[in-house]
Amino acid sequence: MAGLTPPKTAPRKPDFAPLAPYAGRLFLSRLTLWAETLIMAFWPLASLVALGTAALLLRLEQFVPQNYWVYIAAALLVLALYLGGIGVRRLKPPSRIDAILRLDSALPGRPLSALLDRPAYLGDDTVSKNLWLAHTAAMRQAAARARVPAPAVNLRERDPNGLRLLAATALGVALVFSNLPGARVQNGGPNGTALAAVPAASFEAWARPPAYTGLPVMYLSPENLADASLELPIGSEFTLRLYGVGDFALEDGASGQNLVLAPDVYDLSFPIVQSGRITLRESGDVMGDWRITARADSPPQLQSDAAIAKSRDGAMELEFTAQDDYAITGGSYRITLDLDAVDRRFGLVAPPDLPEPLTGALPLPFRGDRADIKDMLTADFSQHLFANLPVVITLEVTDGAGQSAILSRRDVLPARSFFDPLAAAIIEQRRDLLWSLDNLRRVNDVLRAISYAPEPGLFPSASSYLLTRVAIRRMGYMAEDGLSLAERDEIAALLWDVAVMIEAGDLSSAEARLRRAQERLREGLQNGATEQELAELTDELRDAIDEYLQQMAREMQQNGDQQQAENQQNGPTMSQSQLQELLDRIEELNRNGQRDEAQRLLDQLNQFMENMQMTMQQTPGGQGSPGEGVQDTLRQQQELSDDAFRRLQEEFRENGQGGNGQTQNPEGEDGSPPTSEELAERQEALRDFMRQLQDEGADAEALREAERNMADARDRLREGDLSGALDEQAQAMENLRRGIRELEAQDRAGNNGEDDPANARDPLGRPVGNDGGVDQGETAVPDQNASERARELLEEIRRRAADRLRPEGERDYLQRLLDLF
Repeated sequence: MAGLTPPKTAPRKPDFAPLAPYAGRLFLSRLTLWAETLIMAFWPLASLVALGTAALLLRLEQFVPQNYWVYIAAALLVLALYLGGIGVRRLKPPSRIDAILRLDSALPGRPLSALLDRPAYLGDDTVSKNLWLAHTAAMRQAAARARVPAPAVNLRERDPNGLRLLAATALGVALVFSNLPGARVQNGGPNGTALAAVPAASFEAWARPPAYTGLPVMYLSPENLADASLELPIGSEFTLRLYGVGDFALEDGASGQNLVLAPDVYDLSFPIVQSGRITLRESGDVMGDWRITARADSPPQLQSDAAIAKSRDGAMELEFTAQDDYAITGGSYRITLDLDAVDRRFGLVAPPDLPEPLTGALPLPFRGDRADIKDMLTADFSQHLFANLPVVITLEVTDGAGQSAILSRRDVLPARSFFDPLAAAIIEQRRDLLWSLDNLRRVNDVLRAISYAPEPGLFPSASSYLLTRVAIRRMGYMAEDGLSLAERDEIAALLWDVAVMIEAGDLSSAEARLRRAQERLREGLQNGATEQELAELTDELRDAIDEYLQQMAREMQQNGDQQQAENQQNGPTMSQSQLQELLDRIEELNRNGQRDEAQRLLDQLNQFMENMQMTMQQTPGGQGSPGEGVQDTLRQQQELSDDAFRRLQEEFRENGQGGNGQTQNPEGEDGSPPTSEELAERQEALRDFMRQLQDEGADAEALREAERNMADARDRLREGDLSGALDEQAQAMENLRRGIRELEAQDRAGNNGEDDPANARDPLGRPVGNDGGVDQGETAVPDQNASERARELLEEIRRRAADRLRPEGERDYLQRLLDLF
C-alpha cells in the first residue's frame, strides 16, 4: 500500500452554463480589461501619434527646412515601429476567467466564481442536497448585484514624467487653435491643385495702467470692449496682438508717435500719453475702435499745521498729512540750522562748524491705503547741535509718477529739558563745543570753574564729579595735538552722560525716583519752565508716586507683617482719588500761571510723603532678613563712597587745585576726611559683612560680584588710587541693587501664597492686591471740576480731623493740613 500512488486525472474544464444570465456583464467586463491592456501596452505609441498630429495641425513644418523632413519622418516611423513592437510584446489578451474575477472583485464572497463550483459528492443525502441548493441560490442572488467596473489604468509608475499628459495637452491645443472648421482655402500651387488652410484674422488687446496706481489690467478682445470709451492714466501701456493673415492697419492718436503698423509686425506695445482714438482695421473693415481719455496724475499734497510737540523724553513729535490720487510712495525730512535766527551770543559768537543737515525717512504705513496718510514724525535730536536752536524743517513726499510735494516750516527743534542748573550749564558748554572748536579753551575754563572746590550737594554723586574731571583732562591732552572732530564728539558724548546723570540723580530705588521727581518739578516752577514742560514734570511725579506706592505695597506683602498693615491703616492716610485731585490741582494752577500756589500745594504733598515715609520706618516688620541686611550694606557702601569722594576733594585742595583748605562734612577726629588706609579698613569690614550675609542665605550672583568689587576697591584704597576705588565702589553698589532685586524675586517665588494679605493696606489706605499691587477698583477719579474736588478734599480732611475715634497722631497731622489750607 505504501508504494501505491493515486492515478493522475486531467483538470476539469469549467462549465460556464450557470453564468449565462450574466453574459452581458461578463462581455463588458472583458471589454474593460481589453481597454486597460491596450492602453498599458500602446500608450507610448499613442503619445507619439498625438504629438505628431499636433505638429501637423499647428503647421510646425514651416519652421523646419524642407530637406530635413525626410529624415524626421523616417526617424518618427522607426520610433513608431519600435514602440508598436513593445506594445505587441506587452499585450496579454484577457480571458473569460479574468472577466469573471474582475466582476467578483467588487462583490463579497466571489459569487460568480462560486457558481462555477461543483460538489465532489452528494449521493442520496437529502440534507446535503438541500444545503447545496441553498448555497447556489444565495450566490445567484449575490451575483445579480454585479456591476461592470470602469477601466482602472495606472500609468504613473510607467510614465513618472507625465509625457502622455504633455502629448494630450499638445493635441488639445492644436485642435482648439488650428481653425480647421473655419479655415479659408486658397490655391497653393500654380495649377490650383494644392490647398492650404489659412487662419481667420483676429486680435487681442490689453490696457495696463502703471503699477503704482493699483488699477487692474483691462482685456480688450473683439467680443469685449472692441468699441468703447476708455479712461486711462497717462503712462498706461497699450498692447495689441494680431493673429492670422490679413491687411492690418492701425490709426493711433493716443501715443503721440503716429505709429504705423508694418506688414510683418503682429505684436505692438506703446504708452498712452494723451487723449485720442485708436482704430484697428483689416482690409478696410474696423476690427477695434477705442476712444481713449488720458487722465493726468495729480501731484501729492502735504500739510503740517499742528505745532511741533515734544514727548516726555525730549523727542520731537511733528504731525503731518499727505494725500494723493493713487498712493504716496515715499517721504523724507531734512532739518537745517536757521543761522540767521540764532541768537549769536556767548559760545555762539564764533564761526560755526555746522554738521550735515539731519535727514531721514518719513513714517509711512506698510500696508493699507497710502492715498490719504495721517502720521507723526517722532525722532529724538536732543544730543545734536541743532537741539533747542531755530531750524528749518523740510518735509517731502513723492508719488509713483515721481511728482513731489515739499513743505518747509521754521521752528525751534525740541529736545530734552534740563532743570538742574548744573546739568543745564554742562549742556550749554557741550553745545558751545559742538558749535565751534574755537570754543575749546572757553569750555575748558568754564568746566574747571564749575568743578573747582564744589559746594556740598552740587554734584549729586562722586561718579558725576569724576566724569566731569575726566572730560576736562581729555580736553586738555587732546587739545595739545589739535582736537579732531571725532575727539570732539567723544567729549560731547561724555558731557551728555554727565548732564543726564546729574539731572536724573540716583534713581536706583522708587524712593529716590520720587524725591528726584519732586525736586525736578520744584526746579521747573522756580526756573520758569513752559506749560508743556510743567505738565510733563507733573506726569513724571505722578508715575513716581505710583511706583513708590507699589514698591511699598510689595514690601508689605512680602514681609507678611499684620502689625505693619495695622500701623499703616491707623497712620496718616489719603485716598488715591484725593492724591490724584491734589496733583490735578497742581497741574491746573501751572496752566493758569499761579505758580506760587502750585509751589505751596507741592510743599504740602512733599510733607505728606515725608510723614508717610517716617511711618514706614517706624513699622517693625521683617527685621533680620537677608534682604534688609543687603540694603543696609548698600547704605553703608554709599556712605563709604561719599567719604572717599570727600577724601579725593581734599587731595585736590592739598595739591593746590582747591580753595582755602576747609573740608566738607568732616569725618576724622581732627575735622578732616578719613585717610585712604582708614577707608580701606572700612571697605574690608563691609566686605566681611557681605560674606557673612551670603553665608546666612543672601545667595545671588550679583552679590558675589559686589563682594569682588569691594575687594578691588579695598586694594585701590590701600594703593592711594581714590579715582579707581570710586569706580569699583560704584560697580559694587550697582551689583548690590541687582542682588536686592534677585532676592526679592526669590522671595516671591518661594512665598507660594502662604501669607494672607487680605487685610493689608498701603500708606494711602488702599487694599493691597494678591500680586503686591494696589487695588484700583475703588479709586476712580470723580468727573468734577478742580474747584469742587478741592472743596471735597477739604471737607474730608475736616471730617477726619473731627473724628475722635481716629488716632491722635493722625488727627494732629490732619489739623496741620487744615492750617496749611
